[in-house]
Amino acid sequence: MTATPARRPTGFYPVFLNLRGRRAVVVGGGAVAEQKVLGLLDAGAHVTVVSRETTPRLEDLAAQGAIEVRRRPYRRGDLADAWLAIAATDDRAVNDAVWAEAEEEGIPLNAVDDLDHCSFIAPAIHREGDVTVAVSTSGKSPALAVRLRDRIAKLIGPAEARLCDLLGELRRELGARVPDARARTELWYRIVDSDVVEFVRRGDMGGARRRIDHLVGGTVASARPQPNRERGIVYLVGAGPGDPGLITVKGLEILRSADVVVYDRLVHPALVDQAPSGAERVFVGKHARGGGGGRSPEQTEIDELLIERARRGRVVVRLKGGDPFVFGRGAEECQALRAAGIAVQVIPGVTAAIAAPGAAGIPVTHRRYASAFAVVTGHQCEGASALDWEALARMPTLVVLMGLSALPEITARLLAHGADPDTPAAVVASGTLPAQRVVVGTIATIAALVTEAELDPPATVVVGEVVRVGRLVRERAPRRAAAAVRP
Repeated sequence: MTATPARRPTGFYPVFLNLRGRRAVVVGGGAVAEQKVLGLLDAGAHVTVVSRETTPRLEDLAAQGAIEVRRRPYRRGDLADAWLAIAATDDRAVNDAVWAEAEEEGIPLNAVDDLDHCSFIAPAIHREGDVTVAVSTSGKSPALAVRLRDRIAKLIGPAEARLCDLLGELRRELGARVPDARARTELWYRIVDSDVVEFVRRGDMGGARRRIDHLVGGTVASARPQPNRERGIVYLVGAGPGDPGLITVKGLEILRSADVVVYDRLVHPALVDQAPSGAERVFVGKHARGGGGGRSPEQTEIDELLIERARRGRVVVRLKGGDPFVFGRGAEECQALRAAGIAVQVIPGVTAAIAAPGAAGIPVTHRRYASAFAVVTGHQCEGASALDWEALARMPTLVVLMGLSALPEITARLLAHGADPDTPAAVVASGTLPAQRVVVGTIATIAALVTEAELDPPATVVVGEVVRVGRLVRERAPRRAAAAVRP
């Protein structure tokens, strides 16, 4: 028989200790010791401090009877009856003595900034109600642990704490309704991955309970279609201009709760990956020019898809590049969904009309050059156009989305309606992405320059004096690093 090779230890084993009513000893009375004492008191421990001198805060706690203070140096026997100990001194000899007693008595010890004398590590902690997050670097970098803790803390607020309370209240009930352990585990994940937290965030605890009840019902019901099953919801989520880090916090949170993700071509793959692993992913974008890939779906087909999935009781995320209501046909989808009786909510996004020029250093407004700007779509610039080109030619800043193929016609129309040929113009391709490229010229030259540069869509056209400001910004700015979606 082949022996199984021993696993190599990889670090400390994370646990949460119940210190309520248990004795903890802190050796040291300085600022670090004070922080350790406060953490122990928060956990309900009975704290004894051993130190000749203590901070004013520890003095106050002692005066209130919240802690015991032994005003002398540490001596052997101070850990008697302790359940855990912390050495918060700068004296390695003292740490060595405390360590010896702790090891002999089997008492867990943390020696601050002295990893060799630690049998446990005190992590960086964030608490929100009964939700506790602890981050440890195995003692190698407490500062990094704190910064990581702070990032995680931004994702956990009062809504998550209230949701935790609600799930705690329902735990016994759900155990009775779903007795199979595996099915119950899957159900808990469905609940916390769903949009229940959105009901809690709005203060609609009744709605949260009904949503959970619906999810429970789906678990215990048979697999046969349910004609009277409660309908789901569709979220129209703006994915931002390209860089996956520019989706809103709320948009990312909703995406991570999706049962179905319906997405466009310009949505970054890293965002689609943020959906739960079991979520259905449906691509409905128009295929890239010359890229083949078959027929692109019609808008009516997309509407029918959203309605059909929502009627199955799913949480459907319609993920759209930029903002859903800026040339994204989001309003049409809202109308179709509401006409079908489907609940729908819009999560606005960062539009490329502002973000792409901004990523190139071009402000769409400027106190000196432009107090107004207009945004049009390139689809309205080719052939017959209902746009007021005379008004657009006078606009301080003109932004054209999806205007690359129509650029020669755009510039010709502006010139024909009185625009100055020397007015600065720029085209930002793949704005906010690492592949971003910027071509700068004038109304008279920009089309030829773009052709020479062989830019590919998506691209945003900007016309106006603000382009000059952008050139100065780009010349002085460091290289831009692409943002990343954080887990």
